[in-house]
Amino acid sequence: MIDLPAPLRETIAAGGDGLSILVLRLGAMGDIVRTLPAVRLVRRGLPRAKILWVAWEPWMVLLRGHPDLSGTIAISRAALRDRTRVWGELAKLRAGTRGARPGVVLDFHGDLRTGLIGLVSGAPERLGYSGHQQKGGNRLFTTHRVPAGPRRRSRIERNLDLVRALGLPDAPLPDAGLPIRDADRKAAEDIARDLSPQRAYAVLNPGASRSQAYKRPPAALFGAAARALVAAGVTPIVSSGPGEDADAALAVSASGGLAKLAPATSLMELAALIAGARVFVGGDSGPLHLACGVGCPVVGLYGPTDPVVNTPWNVPFVALTRPGSTHTGIKSVDRKREGFEGLTADAVADAVRAQLSSSSSRNRISDASPS
Repeated sequence: MIDLPAPLRETIAAGGDGLSILVLRLGAMGDIVRTLPAVRLVRRGLPRAKILWVAWEPWMVLLRGHPDLSGTIAISRAALRDRTRVWGELAKLRAGTRGARPGVVLDFHGDLRTGLIGLVSGAPERLGYSGHQQKGGNRLFTTHRVPAGPRRRSRIERNLDLVRALGLPDAPLPDAGLPIRDADRKAAEDIARDLSPQRAYAVLNPGASRSQAYKRPPAALFGAAARALVAAGVTPIVSSGPGEDADAALAVSASGGLAKLAPATSLMELAALIAGARVFVGGDSGPLHLACGVGCPVVGLYGPTDPVVNTPWNVPFVALTRPGSTHTGIKSVDRKREGFEGLTADAVADAVRAQLSSSSSRNRISDASPS
């Protein structure tokens, strides 16, 4: 525990009775899913507290109805960028956060926007990060900061730092506890039944958002994964998000038609589909962390992003990088000098087979060098 005021320490010791906590992690999908285990640990340690989460509207589907949250506050990113709407959005946000009367802010996001949100919330204690883990002057708005730690450290561990700062247990690490509805599970079961009748299946996710296209692995790697899966009696199902149809088609083509293309799904239907899969194969994107959040083994394909900072978590995994990779944990540096070149189809196939075999070694980061 960091040096918190005595009244707050007493409230924490009492299980959070009368305490309102404001969680700040605006987005994106993978970051929110990776923050949920830390927030669930806060709930476990403070069962009497009120916990509210502020996030961008598109990601509310991951949070609304979550059993460990008392409520959510949605923000419109578009409104904050629109001169004619920004002040109204800020006024709504101020009213919503102040109405919650938070005693503590947990700023997992660590930028200028969340610093300001924490300030206008009126919370007297605002916990955040120091050094490289915060940006945009966020440190000016937090009252307590945890040490930055090394750059090459997993996001999960960074999030747990704020749990430890409250003096709460940081283990065992829970899954994301996503509020998947019965209707979402039924839709996923129908997709699996149509594409893989009476067979186990895996989910391959080749896409990435337009702004993060550099995270997109080559289609040939998904073709190799599909062939290894079919040889093991597992149906490869290719999923895609909005704007990723071309990526999905390339992956199916690279598999020689062995992979089956999933129909469009909602985010929570995708979560349910992945939850039933034998293994998930994909790049460092939101769906990979969604797989971790629902307990699906992972084969992660890492190029310009650091496999240590963005490592899979809480599930059996193999994280593959090119031979001789020298990631630094600094996004701008790694993006310029790292990529997928040298990450081979054979390495991907071997990793898939390892995840399908319970006797194989797991939870490793591999540079995909020939064995």
